[in-house]
Formats: sequence, C-alpha cells, structure tokens
Amino acid sequence: MDKEALDRSLARRLLDHIEHRTTDLADAVLELPTGGYSEESHAEEVEVLFRDEPLVLCLSGALPGPETYRTVDLCGVPILLTRDAGGRVRAMANACRHRGVRVADGAGKAKRLTCPFHAWTYDLTGRLDRVPFGEAFEGMCREGKGLVELPVAEGHGLIIGRLRPGPVPDVDDYLGPGLADELSMFGFADWEPHGDPHVHRVGANWKVTLDTFRENYHFNVLHRRTLATYAYGGVLTFDPFGRHLRNCSALRSIDELRGVPEEEWGDAGRHFSYQYALFPNTSLTLDSRHIELWQILPVDARTSEVVHTAYLRPDLSDEEREKVVEMAPWICETVVDGEDFWVAARTEPGARSGLLDTVVFGRNEPAPQHLHRGFAAALRAAGERRSE
Repeated sequence: MDKEALDRSLARRLLDHIEHRTTDLADAVLELPTGGYSEESHAEEVEVLFRDEPLVLCLSGALPGPETYRTVDLCGVPILLTRDAGGRVRAMANACRHRGVRVADGAGKAKRLTCPFHAWTYDLTGRLDRVPFGEAFEGMCREGKGLVELPVAEGHGLIIGRLRPGPVPDVDDYLGPGLADELSMFGFADWEPHGDPHVHRVGANWKVTLDTFRENYHFNVLHRRTLATYAYGGVLTFDPFGRHLRNCSALRSIDELRGVPEEEWGDAGRHFSYQYALFPNTSLTLDSRHIELWQILPVDARTSEVVHTAYLRPDLSDEEREKVVEMAPWICETVVDGEDFWVAARTEPGARSGLLDTVVFGRNEPAPQHLHRGFAAALRAAGERRSE
C-alpha cells in the first residue's frame, strides 16, 4: 500500500466512525492496580524499559549533515550524538574522560569538540585528539580515553540507541516490517528541527503522562474550548505494530469528503493526523507539513519530563511554514501544558491515596491498553531472565 492508499483507507474508517458515532474498540475493559505507580515499580521500569530497551533518541534531521552534533539528555544520561565526516551517526556519553564534565551543549557544526574545563578535545568519532600539558599525563593510555561509546543505529528517519553500552540495535527489528515500511512512506529523514528541543516538567508518573497522548475520549471535555473546536473527540483509529501502535484523529475538515467520490478527494491525509507510539515512551505526531516528537521520561515515581521537538518539512512554502509556526506555541502552552499536563498532575493524589485499588481503561481506549500490556510483558520477561 502506498501513502495515498493508506490516507484514503484511514479517512474512510474515520468517516464511518463519525457517521455511526463509533470508534475502534479493545476486546475488554482493562483494570490496572494503582501499585503500578509505586516507587518499587518505578525503579524496575527505569531499569527494564529505559536502560535495557532501545529508545528513540531523535529524528535523523537533528543531525542535518556531516560534521554536525546534537546533545540529548534522557533519564539522567547525557548523550552526545554526532554525524562524522563520512555521514555515520555515533552516540557517546557526553562526559569528558578527564573529570566527567559535559563536553558540549545544544547542537551545531564542528570537526572537534572541546571540554570547557581543561580543553581536552575530541573528534566526532569520540577519539581523544588533544590533551593540553600532555606531559603531565604520561603513562595514561590516551587511546583508551576516548568518549564512552553508546550503541546507536539510524534508519527510516529515526535515530535509536541505548543508554548504556551493549548490543547495537537494529532499526528494522525495533520497528518491525509493517511499521518500518509505513514510516518510510513519509520520507522525513531530511526534516529538520524548528527551534531547540524544550522540556516540559509534569507532576505525574511517566505512564500517566504518556496516557494523555493515547486517547481522545477526553477531547470533548478537557479540550472542549481548544482542540474540540476543530478536531473530533471520541473518534480514533487504532492499529498495533508489535509493541508499537498507530492512532489517527480526524479534523472537522474531514466532513468536506463526505459524499465526494474518493478519486476526487485529493490529499485525504490533510484531514487527520497520524499519531504513532514507539515503545516504550515516544509519541510521534505527523502530517504533511511537520512532526511533533514527544519523548516522555521518568524522573521519579511522581514526576516526569517530556522533551518536545518540532520538525518541519524543508520545502514548505512561506504560507505553510507561517501556519505551523503560528499554531505551535498555542498547542504547546495552552493545550498540552495548560490542559493535558495539568490534568495528569491531578491524577497523582488520587492514584496514591490508597483509596483506589485500580485505574480503568475502557474498550474505547485500546491504545493505552496495548502499551500497558507491552510494559507488563517486558517486565515479566526481564523477571524470568533474572530467575534463570
């Protein structure tokens, strides 16, 4: 199936749901014990889901050409990503081998990076290139003092990696064949960030924060004055891809397609948004003009951070770019911060009071059900490995 056929198929499903007041449903209601938000659960989740599993580090366009770099901080691990002179992506601990100081900040172009403390200098492969007053370090094996390498791989517009040394992930294996092929249709490998990544601090467990991205059952209540004015609430497609998934939400402009022959629909994808959840913690929302990358990260059992980066298609017209840029702050500040993350923080006292034994996900919330089952399966498998 090509991108046009996929757009039409999803538009048909959404129109059918809107007409019949239905949505994609799970097989049954899911209840999860509130103990899953405890300190003990948090520690195990960080170890298994974030330190053992591959994570999305950024999109390929964050390193737009040879001799570029970008820093990323995930779960307390400072990461330095580079694209060397040959175009290969590398990941290293962003920590000088002299005294552990952060070598670089932000992003840019460079052939070498120099620690701001004592000017130890590294090339973009992580090799230690220069040590001032080198005679004072005679006897030290300089070849062994390059930046600590971390596993990383690139493909289909994604850069994925691990937060500690270990096997190099394979992007196709991580995504699975169906999702790898689908993401390739969008061709976003050269879409570059608009502005710098910024961090939202949320007073909620990371799973509570993540769940706000994975259903639109709440649109007509929480977002009644914002998103619900131009998008349909309670109408969602759900398609699993292994541990990952895709949702689609319809804009109200999809009504323009009603009664029109499909061959006259044109770009049907402009009437809805693609929303991918990449296991375990990444939300990727995209349309034909831009991508919103949301990386949900645990801080402690009661707090999370969300690293938010917008990427724009490089050939946007001035008018298209202006529309995206104008709307971005409103979505980020008014809708996400002011509504989604506000309500996520209000979940914490209720879940921790001891008065609730479970939280409930209805049949109309198949996406969070799918993710939570995936978390449970990964934790179970890790426990079985430890007991062998």
